[in-house]
Amino acid sequence: RTVPVYELMRKNERVTLMALNQSGGIEKCDYKNINRRIAPLQEQICVDGIQRWWGKRAVPLNQGKIKHILEQQGIFYPEEYLVKNLGLSLTDYYWIRPIDSGLTWEMVNLYQNDFCGSLELEDRITSGRKPLSTYTPDSTLQGELEKSWIILENKRYLVKGNRDYLSAESINEVFASYLHQKQGYDNYSGYTLLKIKGAAYDYGCCTEAFTSEQKEFVSAYAVITSEKQKNDNSTYEHFIHVCEQHGIDAGQLRYDLEYQIMSDFIISNVDRHLNNVGILRDADSLCFERMAPIFDSGKSLFVSEAVPTDKELLKIKTASFTGTEMGLLKYVRDRSLVDVVKLPTAQELWELYHKDSKMDEKRIELICERYEKKVELFQRWQSGQDLNPRKSYNRGIERSARVQNKELQIEEEEELER
Repeated sequence: RTVPVYELMRKNERVTLMALNQSGGIEKCDYKNINRRIAPLQEQICVDGIQRWWGKRAVPLNQGKIKHILEQQGIFYPEEYLVKNLGLSLTDYYWIRPIDSGLTWEMVNLYQNDFCGSLELEDRITSGRKPLSTYTPDSTLQGELEKSWIILENKRYLVKGNRDYLSAESINEVFASYLHQKQGYDNYSGYTLLKIKGAAYDYGCCTEAFTSEQKEFVSAYAVITSEKQKNDNSTYEHFIHVCEQHGIDAGQLRYDLEYQIMSDFIISNVDRHLNNVGILRDADSLCFERMAPIFDSGKSLFVSEAVPTDKELLKIKTASFTGTEMGLLKYVRDRSLVDVVKLPTAQELWELYHKDSKMDEKRIELICERYEKKVELFQRWQSGQDLNPRKSYNRGIERSARVQNKELQIEEEEELER
């Protein structure tokens, strides 16, 4: 049985050869002749790194309405959809070229050639000037939310929906953008609200692509798995170390990471996993330039979860370099990077949530109260207080014991005097 052979390309340079089966999976890969200089960084130390990378490139089946979209096209597997669209993305320059097809990067790349996304907006024209490409970058989009790349005024935008009938995640993206704007921070993706045709929720959101033909995105996961981690090194420090090896300024990177950790704490963003953090890499030199703009902050402010009590606010778990918000704060060296005075008010958050006609008033009030409490907790931590409730409790016991001992000592001294 013969299977189609493709060249895995980075722009117009070949990385290696791959034979793909009917489901879009790799049947064979020429691991002996991989161009390591331009190969994907992700899992580069693994023998089957290309196979692992390709398997994670396809859009997940649980994303929005992707299963329905595939069924309409007679496609059963996300990898099949990936092959149909040549593995093209709007975050990097990798794609697959059928052997002897004569295709070039200039002919197929979606930074230059227009395409049609799977989502339509109300009252906006999303088509470009050039003829539509037969390919879409949506086949490589990750995550569970309904989303699609579109073109507005010849610029590439990512449109995102929500998990249910509420607009909470989209509103959270806009609120996070507003927070960074007020802080004067210069490295974030700005989100705006918009209406999506046929959506059950009032608003989705969109942001302009921060990648281009000159700059690509490399996830923190890809960076971390590209080199072996020392046993005595945390994943956080390993990430910084590898980035520094690739030319990034470690001081600037720590600044960006620490600011992100603190701003995420304030809005209770629990989804800063290692594909939601990354760096921008120069297309030609392959040097790392700076941490990628902060993006994907929608899973904040207790979205799709019960609003926690005040006591539970210090026990929030997160998917990131470590498993809790309090654990992440331990990485911060400069606590002054976020100005509490310049944070958005709870009233501003309240007004944003009231754009959603379907959101419960009581829930909005609870979220705003907990946001205020998080700001208060952050301010206490920023001033040097230890927020660990167990330590605080232990210190309280110690203080009580010291007071009791002092009182006993005074009583004994008074008794002696008498």
